[in-house]
Amino acid sequence: MKKLSIFAATVLTAFMLSGCGAGTGSSIASGTSTTSTTNTSAAGGLAAVGSSLLSGSTGSLLGGSTGSSLLGTLMSSLLGNTTTQNSIIGTWVYSKPKIAFESESILAQLGSTIASNKLESSLDTQFKKLGFTAGKTAFTFQQDGSCTMTLGSRSIPGTYTYNSKTGQMTIKGTLGLTNITAYVSVMGSEMYVLFDADKLLNVMSAVSSVTKVSTLNSLISNYNGIKIGWTLTKK
Repeated sequence: MKKLSIFAATVLTAFMLSGCGAGTGSSIASGTSTTSTTNTSAAGGLAAVGSSLLSGSTGSLLGGSTGSSLLGTLMSSLLGNTTTQNSIIGTWVYSKPKIAFESESILAQLGSTIASNKLESSLDTQFKKLGFTAGKTAFTFQQDGSCTMTLGSRSIPGTYTYNSKTGQMTIKGTLGLTNITAYVSVMGSEMYVLFDADKLLNVMSAVSSVTKVSTLNSLISNYNGIKIGWTLTKK
């Protein structure tokens, strides 16, 4: 009976140890605190996200609809995506605002969920006032280099060129402007059109009144180190 009791105790002990998991056992044995790895600072966590984006991992891109509402996207990740002129051809309908951080350090400083969501929500309100309505504003790019911007009942023709190496598109003749320069990237069924703040204001000034654009100017002047523009969805 004594031998059986010793055997049973040994089996029970082995079972309990296996249930705790090797990872926990290793932490205890090495004297490492598991809480130290989980209590990462917010800034450090954002920097880590930025590093994974800069590494070019497609799975880490925050350009989708969910990621966009959380942290935006690093410009380097957008421009690292291969976008050709052929992928631009077609009609793209305005969906929502889009912001992109110019560097990993800016992402760490401004890339909190609250900051990104607040800015995109405010931009959405301002864009609607300026005539950019989801599903009603559209851009059509033809193979021959011609393009058309549809804004409400207006259809405004122009021409465009796209440099796949720099990710820059130049549109001429639209809205009475000499040219419009933007960073353009296509990912799946979405196109991102991003501007420097002053370039975006030029476009919006041509669309609507100076008074309404001044409100937009006041909003975006509070944010440095980001590109601002639109998410378009292929029709």
